[in-house]
Amino acid sequence: MRPQTFLKQYLRAKLRGHGRSPLTPRSALAIAVIGLALWAVDRWSGDLIPSAWKLPFSGKDCRVEKISDGDTMNLRCGAQLVKVRLYCIDAPEMAQKPWGTRSREHLQSITTPTVKLVKIDQDQYGRTVGEIYTTDAEPRLLNLEMVEAGQAAVYEQYCDSPRYPSAEREARAAKRGIWSRRGEHQRPWDYRRRSRG
Repeated sequence: MRPQTFLKQYLRAKLRGHGRSPLTPRSALAIAVIGLALWAVDRWSGDLIPSAWKLPFSGKDCRVEKISDGDTMNLRCGAQLVKVRLYCIDAPEMAQKPWGTRSREHLQSITTPTVKLVKIDQDQYGRTVGEIYTTDAEPRLLNLEMVEAGQAAVYEQYCDSPRYPSAEREARAAKRGIWSRRGEHQRPWDYRRRSRG
């Protein structure tokens, strides 16, 4: 579980009471300071900490088997085949032509043959929800690169990292990818809801 998610759940439990002692001013201040520190590290750590000083992040080394669309891929992690939904992003569906095809092609073009999977959660369909990093000397976060290129929107309902909305604002301002023309391809979740309904 990401630190931000844990902190949100802890705060909700504290505010509801749940039979615990009430939130004191001292504990409220401590929670606020911790929350601010976590946000600052998540937001600026790439610029503040030299890459040589960074601790290696945990995750599985996997081989890319298939990229289904702009936010889903199949990975071979050892002997295990893992279907991964990219955390924080929602790409146009393949039926949303040409946007879905463009998004998948972009993800294919930036993905290295082997990647590192950092699991964050599991979705209702049993897929691993995670962040995918390249295995280059300077690892790149593919989820974030999809948003920066305007090939996916931020799935705010399932995203608690401030890096993604910031990248989306920049892509929108530059009218990159899906932001070059208004339409339902900018909100794949609405398209899916309408298609099912």
